[in-house]
Amino acid sequence: MNDIKDVKPPLNLPDLWWLLWLLLILIVVAAVIYFILRYKKYPQVPLTPQVAELPAWEKAYQQLEALRRENLLDKGLFKEFFTRVADIARYYMENRFNIRAPHMSTEEFLYYLGVSGHLNESQKNALKEFLNSCDMVKFAKYAPTVNEALKNFDLAKRLVDDTRV
Repeated sequence: MNDIKDVKPPLNLPDLWWLLWLLLILIVVAAVIYFILRYKKYPQVPLTPQVAELPAWEKAYQQLEALRRENLLDKGLFKEFFTRVADIARYYMENRFNIRAPHMSTEEFLYYLGVSGHLNESQKNALKEFLNSCDMVKFAKYAPTVNEALKNFDLAKRLVDDTRV
């Protein structure tokens, strides 16, 4: 008769409250982790409208016009004028033809354009004349006249005109 055991006494409900609290805390923690992972995986798209980027030629026109309004030639800042107009042309070529023109020397840039087929012969010659005159002012300390600077400006504008789509 040793195999018969006495009945267990009933459990007190206050003893189970800690188990219910623990279960509730685990559910809250699981919910927080779920929402963090879900929103991290799928970030919310901002509601601000995307601004379309200007075409390369339009951006170059705006930069050339801003340069003209600065009146650098009237102030005698020829080197800065030639540097800025050359940079505008190089960044235009980079955006237009996907060429890393601002990071190339003039010789590298002209060689690349010679083999790439992006420009015809007259455009290549105009670009070569333009870049060489910019380099003369920037690096060789050549002192140009206002007419030479304006001619160079017009070459840059013509380059944009001839290659825009």
